[in-house]
Amino acid sequence: MPYNTFTHALVRVPTVNMGDGMTTQQLGVPDFDLVLTQHAAYCEALRWCGLKVATLSGDEAYPDACFVEDTAVIYHDLVVITQPGARSRRGETTAIQQAFKHRPLVQLHGDEYLEGGDVLFCADRVLIGLSERTNRQGATRLKNALQDYDAALQVDFVPVGGVLHLKTGITELAPGVIIQSPDFVTDYTFDFADVYVIPAAEKNGGHVLPINDAVLIHAGNPRVRDLAHRYYLRVLEIPMSEFEKMDGGVTCLSLRYAFSGA
Repeated sequence: MPYNTFTHALVRVPTVNMGDGMTTQQLGVPDFDLVLTQHAAYCEALRWCGLKVATLSGDEAYPDACFVEDTAVIYHDLVVITQPGARSRRGETTAIQQAFKHRPLVQLHGDEYLEGGDVLFCADRVLIGLSERTNRQGATRLKNALQDYDAALQVDFVPVGGVLHLKTGITELAPGVIIQSPDFVTDYTFDFADVYVIPAAEKNGGHVLPINDAVLIHAGNPRVRDLAHRYYLRVLEIPMSEFEKMDGGVTCLSLRYAFSGA
């Protein structure tokens, strides 16, 4: 099954205090009415891509919880429940574990810290970012779990600098095609791909999400849109301004999966 083929997605409703969450941006406080409008448009885009969308309730105790991708990593039938590096987010995983309670789970614990925003599945490998939110112990636990499931899977560690998560800095638009933020700093060599460094004015637009035969991109980024149309007939631009204020992007807001027999 191709790495970007999905049938289902899990999302979590933003809460009115989302602006109390953590951010490295200085773009102001999210407009909550617009947050809900943009989140609804995002969920509709997932459905447009053919996914069945399940929705978890928000919890004001966890204002970052709508960024549900950080709480789990899913590879085919393998579900790994993470342990966020941000202490205030660790309670978010309880609801995610409950959502997948009928599936075998791998759970990070102890000094193993990892957030899903640091995990990028590419066409021929998995990249795990070593960032302020993901340490080597967490990355190693995930690597071992992935390779226990699929021994042939190549898993590389990527030092992350200049951005919050690996996927804040890079995403894979198409097999062998990486889009990179100009802010991203690493000594990892992407010699398996063509790398397009996008203009500073579009740095948030480098966050793209291929799903099945389509790709979701942030609205208002003409360079990224032009690149996307080189590889996809179906390109959907999603307004994401309020989530960008909180370091969010189109990958962060869902967990996508295609379990066998589901």
